[in-house]
Amino acid sequence: MSEIDDYRKKIDQIDKLLTELFEERMNTVIKLSNYKKKDGLPVLNRDRETEVIEKNIKNLKDPNYQWALKKFYTNLINLGKELEYKMIRDGVFPGEQMNHFLKVGCYGVQGSFSEEAMFKFFGKNVESSNYEEFEDVFLAVKNDEIDFGVVPIENSSTGAISQVYDLLTKYEFYIVGEQYIKVNQHLIGLKGTDLSKVQEVYSHPQGFEQTSKFLKNYKHWRLIPFLSTADSVRHIRELNDQTKVAIAGKRAAEIYNMDILKENINNKVGNSTRFIIISKHLQVAAKSNKTSVVFSLEHKVGTLYQLLSHFAENDINMMKIESRPTEEGNWKYVLYVDFEGNIRSEKVKKALSLIEEGCEYFRLLGCYQQDTVR
Repeated sequence: MSEIDDYRKKIDQIDKLLTELFEERMNTVIKLSNYKKKDGLPVLNRDRETEVIEKNIKNLKDPNYQWALKKFYTNLINLGKELEYKMIRDGVFPGEQMNHFLKVGCYGVQGSFSEEAMFKFFGKNVESSNYEEFEDVFLAVKNDEIDFGVVPIENSSTGAISQVYDLLTKYEFYIVGEQYIKVNQHLIGLKGTDLSKVQEVYSHPQGFEQTSKFLKNYKHWRLIPFLSTADSVRHIRELNDQTKVAIAGKRAAEIYNMDILKENINNKVGNSTRFIIISKHLQVAAKSNKTSVVFSLEHKVGTLYQLLSHFAENDINMMKIESRPTEEGNWKYVLYVDFEGNIRSEKVKKALSLIEEGCEYFRLLGCYQQDTVR
């Protein structure tokens, strides 16, 4: 046996021990989860995580390995947390009992459609936070302020929300779920507001786009874009001015004790918004039946046809295609594709492998359970 074979044999022996210890550690994580559930303790304990990493770095004999060991334990701890969240998601622990361990954040103030989507997906038994900007949600996930973020990504009337697609690429987060919310926009104002005296209307730009036909009847109104639809209601409540109104949902009107002056002013009946749940960690369950990917699209003849043909050749149904320009130069794009299927499927594996080979940039965005428009 050669010297290299001796080294490989030694590595195999070490790997066997590591696997046994890994399994023992995960089993202990499950036992710890049961204990946390009984005593009402959270999944996340950052002080404990820091303590574990620092303690094991001190056990090193060779300080040159410190950076690698820190990365090793960070990933190991994250795998433990993912296991706990998976048990919650798959019903090993009842959701309403365990969801209070989760920290979840959404775009928009109290009463926003994003908040409605968050509570519909996770239930109300969570520690929730609200953020004013889309990127604030991504930063909160990045900095471990929250475990999951909820942001809108497309509307049935106005299409994709480009900024959210760009942020998915920028932060390299994963989509771990989706939630559709029926969006009924209403004209909201202070009690006693006279429409003939209104001068200004506040809403998110999406709110204006979704109600553009109604607004044509009031061309003299000044449209003032605001952070979110719900925040626009809160704002006019604080201004206490009957010449100002907002476009938002019923829940925002109720929360801020405002009147609905005109109901259902959407351009389109059945208006709905798709929200995504984002995480730093990929989560794939057996029931995951929808996959999202992003890949580069070079400015060459036949590139689009060649890449997309792999879906058809493997009997994969594409559900959405969205292109976005890159920052690298003119006429360079990335393509976001949603399709039916699980990444563990052989057909999906084959198609994605061929696409990855045929482009400069490829990234899996997530594999999750598809929600249905109600």
